[in-house]
Amino acid sequence: MNLDRVTITGPDDSIRPSELSRLSHEYPFVEWGILVSGNNTASIGTPRFPSWDWLMEVRELARRGALSLSLHVCGHWTRQLLLGHVSIAPLLTEASVYKRMQLNFHAENTQCIAPKFFAALRTLNPRQFIFQIDGANGNQHLESLYAENDDGSVDAVPLFDISGGAGILPAQWPKPQYMSTDTDHCYHGYAGGLGPDNLETQLPLIAEAAGNTRIWIDMETRVRSSDDRQFDLQKVRRCLEICAPFITQAGVGV
Repeated sequence: MNLDRVTITGPDDSIRPSELSRLSHEYPFVEWGILVSGNNTASIGTPRFPSWDWLMEVRELARRGALSLSLHVCGHWTRQLLLGHVSIAPLLTEASVYKRMQLNFHAENTQCIAPKFFAALRTLNPRQFIFQIDGANGNQHLESLYAENDDGSVDAVPLFDISGGAGILPAQWPKPQYMSTDTDHCYHGYAGGLGPDNLETQLPLIAEAAGNTRIWIDMETRVRSSDDRQFDLQKVRRCLEICAPFITQAGVGV
């Protein structure tokens, strides 16, 4: 199993950023997926979507090398990108802070204007873009990008995720999709319903599906409290403990 990072998505104001830094020191393969949206990112945080002050504190930790972050863009900001407009707050587009950017297409029906979308992503380079593949619009948007991206100037990778943050395990983990024939440059993510209660059984199943492809996994709902209000650091730690023996590299890189 060629697992090189574990993304934990949805840390918010229910915990302090310094607690993420401590876990990153213990488990250098962890990447924190920070959810943002033009509708949710504000002075007062909500579950999964942190406040602006919290985001600025995380930004400073990342700039000092204490955290590895990916920006998970939802809602209005994603829809605008599909139309060719970059409306994400500028302080959230720093590639040195957020080395990867995930575009969450689940339940989004905005039509992609491929040339404009591609041009918008190029303005946000250099970074890796994660496309949420859900068997619907996410697949179509990635295919549109590949059709426009003949020169490979935009680094886009697929994340299999039919759950859309609902914490539901798929019936079966698929083999990697949209893979390059050059296996050294293949990268594929798996998400949906993973957590401390099932990782030990699901990781071997993912390994069977992925083969030798370099992969990462992502967790969100099952590392929260049952009422969804609290980002649960004990659950996160347990997940990282389970994953540690499977990690093939010592740190997180793009």
